[in-house]
This record gives sequence, C-alpha cells and structure tokens, in this order.
Amino acid sequence: MPRTPRALVALTFALVLGLASAQSAVVMQSADPNTLDPTQNRETPTFNALLNIYDALLFKNPDGTFAPALAESWSATDDTTWEFTLRQGVTFHDGTPFDAEAVVYTIGRIQDPEAASPIAGGFGFIEEAVAEGPYQLRITTTRPTPLAEHYFSEILVVSPSAYEEAGPVAFAHAPVGTGPYRFVSWTRDVELVLSGYEDHWRGVPAIPEVVFRPVPEAITRYSALLAGEADLITQVPPSLVASVEAAPEARLLTVAGARVIYIGINTLGANEALRDARVRQALNLAIDLEGIIEGIFDGLAVPTTALLSEVDFGFNEALEPYPYDPEAARALLAEAGYADGVAVQLGTPSGRYVNDVQVAQAVAAQLEAVGFDVDLGVSEYGAYVGALFSGNAPDLFLIGWGNAPLDADFILVPLLRTDELLSYVSDEELDALLDTGRTTVDREARLAAYEAATAHIHEQAYVVPLYKQLDAYGVSDRIEWTPRTDEFIWMFSASPAN
Repeated sequence: MPRTPRALVALTFALVLGLASAQSAVVMQSADPNTLDPTQNRETPTFNALLNIYDALLFKNPDGTFAPALAESWSATDDTTWEFTLRQGVTFHDGTPFDAEAVVYTIGRIQDPEAASPIAGGFGFIEEAVAEGPYQLRITTTRPTPLAEHYFSEILVVSPSAYEEAGPVAFAHAPVGTGPYRFVSWTRDVELVLSGYEDHWRGVPAIPEVVFRPVPEAITRYSALLAGEADLITQVPPSLVASVEAAPEARLLTVAGARVIYIGINTLGANEALRDARVRQALNLAIDLEGIIEGIFDGLAVPTTALLSEVDFGFNEALEPYPYDPEAARALLAEAGYADGVAVQLGTPSGRYVNDVQVAQAVAAQLEAVGFDVDLGVSEYGAYVGALFSGNAPDLFLIGWGNAPLDADFILVPLLRTDELLSYVSDEELDALLDTGRTTVDREARLAAYEAATAHIHEQAYVVPLYKQLDAYGVSDRIEWTPRTDEFIWMFSASPAN
C-alpha cells in the first residue's frame, strides 16, 4: 500500500483545522423569530436574531451601561431634547450608506399607525426625529424619559432603500441592516442562517456563520448539544442541569434572570367574575408558589411581588407575595357570590419558557382545588403570543416578560397600563401613578410612584405574579461565550475556543 507523503498529510490536517474553525455556531432557542423586521417585534427569541443583523443608536453593555454604536456620541441638551453625532463610513449589508435619514425612517416605521407595530407604544415618548445633517440627529420627546437611553439602544436601524424596494412583507423575510451578521436564508421553523459581515464597523466577527434553530423541547436541545449538533442551547431546565454539567464536551453557564413569569388576568373580557378583586385575590391565594419553585424548579427561582423582585428599581419592600391559603381563597369566592365555583380558561405556550406547561398544569390543579373550573389550553408560542398581542387573551394566561433595564417602568407599563401591549387592565388610578413614574427623572419621586403603584396592583390582584428563574445555558466547548442577565444572545462577543 503506498504511503501518503508527509506534506500531503500536513496539508490535509491544516484543511481540516481550517474547516473546523470556520464551522457554523448553532444556537438553539425555544422559538423561531416571529419576523426579521425590527420595527415590528421585540419578543426575546426574535430580538436575539435581530440584534445580530442590525445595529442600534446605542449598545447596552452587560452591566446595563451604554456604549456608542451607530451614534458615536450623544447628550441630553435639556429634559426633552437629545442630540446625536452618528458614526461615519457605516454601510448597510446591501452596500448603501448609513446616515441620519435612516434613523428617522426607522422611527417613522415604528410609529406609523398604518404599520400597526406592536412595539410602537414603547417609543411613544418620541415626538420628533430630525436629521440635522448627514450624521447629526436630534430626537425630541414628549416628556422627560428616564429610560430614553435604553429605548435608543433598541432602535434597530433598517435600510430605507431596501425596505421601500422590497415592501414590509418581503423585507421581514430578507432583511438588510448594518449589524455584524448579514442575512443569508430563513426557512421558517427550521433555521435562520447569518454570515459575518466583513465590512462591519466593529470588525469581522470571530465566528463567521451563525445558525439559529427553533427547538421547543428542552430534551431535544440537550440531545443536540451532546451530539455536537448545537453550540449554544437556551433554557436548560433544572432536571437537566446536572447532566449538562457532566457532559464531556459542553458546560453549563448560568446567570440571574430578569424575566418574570406570571399569570395574566383578562379583566376586560367576557368573564365578569374576573372584574371582581375578590375573585382575583382568590386566584393568588390558591397558588402554592413555593411548592412550584421547589417542586418544578428545584429551588432555582425566586418569587416576585407585583411582578418585581429586589433587583428591580421600584420594588416595594413593604409587600410580600400572597400566601398559599386555599381556605381563604374559597371564602373570598363565596363572599363574591361564587361559592359554586368559577369557570375560567387558562392558556400557556409549550416550550417557550422552562417547564411552562408543567407550571400551568400545577396552577390549574391548585385553582380547581379551591373551586375554579379550569379549561387548560396549550398552544404553539407564535400563535399564542400573537393572540395575546392582538387583544385575544383567554381569561388567564401564563406568559413571561423580560426586564432588561431592571426598572419598574419597563414591566408595569406594557403589562398593566390601559391600552398598552399586553395589558388587560384599565385603571385610571394606576395609570396616573405609572405616568408619574415615567415622566420625571427625579429618582425619589419615581420610587414613591412605583411603591404606590405596586401596592395598588397587589391589593387589586391584577395579576398572579409567579417567579424569576435562573437562566441556564448549555454551551459546547467549541466556543467561548458569556450569558447576560437580559437574555441577549450577542454572537459578536462569541469566539471559537482556543
């Protein structure tokens, strides 16, 4: 048998190493992006794809501070005026130049009533965006906005020419941004392929290709990690933590989570019983939250009160979670005229959150034990959240909401203020308190407003607050990557392992 020359062996070995270093990093989340149009969505699995395709005015660091991105510098010249100097020499993935008009266009798309963007409410504080020159931008606001910089870090800028040429529907499936990765292909519910953008202003990404794959089942994501078919998996459940830690070519990375999981209550729907605070209080008293945390999460979660925990600005230390008191729940139902029980629908997504269906099943059983007649519905996440965002929620709905800035405004307004994105509550007293908190930069005044608001939310039992869980990721030994509290999967910070 002829011997292979050493030079050929060396060349073959080098080629293999080169191919290995150029391999895709495969990211498995629990859900597929809903859209690739950043003016139309902010939900986490979607945003994790978007933030790699696009850049924002500012970049939010893992510690919550802000760094230059498309804006090289910025300042508030008064309580309602922001001036930005934009980065020159930046190009969109189609080669067209980025400038101030692109930012104005993007904000206009978000705020266009005909576009009916579900994230428009978050940017309602912007009164006007004006290009004062190719790289000079002025944004005026309707009021002082304590979280303005956070929102500026989420204005992901689209290419105006590409958007106009393609139209909203086509653009949402083949986007053009300025981010570190450019769009290659998207097969819905199968995979999204992104390639490193060689001309990105930060430089070439260390990992040349990223593939996002939606895999709702945690055990399937885990199996893919062990088989070498995934490099990063999200939402490792407590039952698999030890297995990932023991995996030979992977590791477990954890970080304290900012996402609250809760049961929303549709107080505006057809179920009149849910308009009675006593019935809503009974819902809270019927839930054995500590039992759920210990039994389903092995203690790897913390209870919340009025949707907040101690890490959130606006947390009310005087409040405590409702105790588990089935007898008190039954008494309140009887007092409200429902001694024979209340029929309720309870909805949950499947696989979007760690053990979401298990939690919903436990909640349903505990509610039935005190007299509620629960019709539990389990749905695919995209359809589920689409119904919630369009005002078609069931009586009760399990959902999660991230709080990236760790501020009460970011969670209480969209979930509980009248007519906001995920609110099924209308309460003028609560609205006034929330508006006070978001229209002043005085820290003490904001804290007082949120303490009053959370006390009111707690008394009225507008939601059933549950928990914040420890975010756990499985990461292959092929890459280096660090998790963030805000759940961002920013692949520019990842690199091949040495």
